[in-house]
Amino acid sequence: MSRAYPDDDSSAGLSLIELIIYVLLASVLLGAMATILINSWSTQKDVQTTNEATTRGQLIGQGIERAMRNAQAFEVSTDGTLLRIDTRLDGARRCQAFWMTGGAAYMTTSATSLPAAITTDWPDPWQLGVVQNGTTRFFEQDGLTVAFTFDITTESAPVRFEGEAAMRTPATGGTTPCWP
Repeated sequence: MSRAYPDDDSSAGLSLIELIIYVLLASVLLGAMATILINSWSTQKDVQTTNEATTRGQLIGQGIERAMRNAQAFEVSTDGTLLRIDTRLDGARRCQAFWMTGGAAYMTTSATSLPAAITTDWPDPWQLGVVQNGTTRFFEQDGLTVAFTFDITTESAPVRFEGEAAMRTPATGGTTPCWP
């Protein structure tokens, strides 16, 4: 007597259609994971460049504010790109200038005087990525106060910086400014 066994395909392995479905599902999952990883790296890069730009902008703003707090006299150039300050930092006279142009901020200090114009003697750029905010001038003088506005470029949107700095004590008139 012969025995009849039911058809059992489980020992036959995967069919071609099942294999194609599994490969497609695995490809979709791997593609989704790769997209998430790439987006995470991109976001991390954006956050890092924004943090770096924020630090650079804060350094510029703090430098301007510190010099202005101790200023005896200051002057903004007619085009609004240069700020010259006759200041008393640490009790000693210091002539300090901030110049913003060409995607960079420059800062120079002298114990005696500043050049009448921007020259090749200026030091290398202090901070990079500094650009004008539209048509707004970098520096605007209003009485004993200077307002500064600039953007720092990043991998994504630029970071905007705006601030004001005022002289704590008006000039006494007995000092000669640091510029001709």
